[in-house]
Amino acid sequence: MKFLELVQSRYSCRKFLEKEVEEEKLQQILEAGRLSPTALNRQPLKIYAIKSTEALKKLRAITKMAYNAPLVLMVCYNIHESYKPITYNDDHDCGDMDASIVATSMMMEATELGLATLWARGFNALEVSRAFDLPENLKLSCLLDIGYPDPVEGIPSPRHGVRKNLEELVEYL
Repeated sequence: MKFLELVQSRYSCRKFLEKEVEEEKLQQILEAGRLSPTALNRQPLKIYAIKSTEALKKLRAITKMAYNAPLVLMVCYNIHESYKPITYNDDHDCGDMDASIVATSMMMEATELGLATLWARGFNALEVSRAFDLPENLKLSCLLDIGYPDPVEGIPSPRHGVRKNLEELVEYL
């Protein structure tokens, strides 16, 4: 599949089959994240693969954003390792961007492998961090739900194909 076709075919799935993601596919998805670019190649990421019944139940009790996915990746970054360009005096931390790039690479690899995903940030990250006893230096950036889409309910929303045209998004200077 060509890249633009891959991007166009990917959608936010909110209903998954009760079918486990194969370990080989999980490893390919994680490898896509590992190979992703990060600021100064610091790789300040920590990814938690939530797949046990107990861990999924705990996550679903905190947020609906886990839906019924059989696998949820919690993408975090280490605030002590992430790049902060102090010379620009704007107190920016690249960790959240690094985590988003890694999550996007994993999301696209999952799509390439025939899986569906949901990139989620509609939850209380502090509550999730506390529930999973994450170290204080790790900041939860997003959840990435992964699984096989339910063929009836796990389909793209009507909004999926709605896109602004390039003239609305791009201005040439």
